[in-house]
Amino acid sequence: MKKYILILCTLFLGATVVAQNQQVKVGVKAGLNLAELTFDQSGLSSSGKTGFTAGMMIEIPMVKNFALQPELLYSQQGSKTSFSDHDVTNSNYKSTIKLNYLNIPVMLKYYIIKGFSVQAGPQIGLLLKANNKYQDNFLGYENQESFDLKKYSSGIDTSVNFGLGYQFKDKFYTDVRYNVSYSNVFKDGDANYFIDGDMKNRVFQITIGYFFK
Repeated sequence: MKKYILILCTLFLGATVVAQNQQVKVGVKAGLNLAELTFDQSGLSSSGKTGFTAGMMIEIPMVKNFALQPELLYSQQGSKTSFSDHDVTNSNYKSTIKLNYLNIPVMLKYYIIKGFSVQAGPQIGLLLKANNKYQDNFLGYENQESFDLKKYSSGIDTSVNFGLGYQFKDKFYTDVRYNVSYSNVFKDGDANYFIDGDMKNRVFQITIGYFFK
C-alpha cells in the first residue's frame, strides 16, 4: 500500500508542476463526513458517525462548461452499531467501527451557471486503518474491548460520488457530496469481531476549499 501512496503523491506533485499553466488550478480542501455502513445483518442497527476529511484538488478545464477535478483526500469513515436483546434484561451492545481511507475521487464537473457545478465521478479508497471499539452489557456485567480489523478488510474501496459545487471569485470553493460504495469493506463476516461481510460505505460530505492561482 505504501507503494501506491507514493505513486499517487508523485502524480499529484507532477500535476502541480503542470498547473503552472494558468488554466489549471490547484487547491486544498477540508470538511466533515457523516458516514455509515450498510449491511443485511438482522437485529444489528447502524447509525451515522462523524469524521474529518482533508486534502488537495486540481481542476482541469475541458470543453466548454466541463472540467475534471481529481483529488487526494484523507477521510475518516465508519459507523456506529448497536444491538439490544429485549428478551434478556440489562443486555445490550454498542460499538464504533473506525475506517480511515486515502481516497482518490475523480469528479467530472459541469458548470450550469458561472461558479455553480453539478458533479459525478468514481472513487478509489485505500484503507489505512480499521478498528472496532465496543462496549457490551450482559445481565449487568460490562465488557469493553478494541479490535484491529485491518487484516479482515478487503483493503480497497470502490465507489461513486454525486454532488454540487460552487466557486466564488474562482478561488473560494465549497461542495456537498454523497458517496455510494459498491464493494464490501470486509472479506467475510465474523461474529467474534462484530463485522458483516456485506458492510458497505455510505458517506455524506461537505467541504470548503481554496484554489491558488
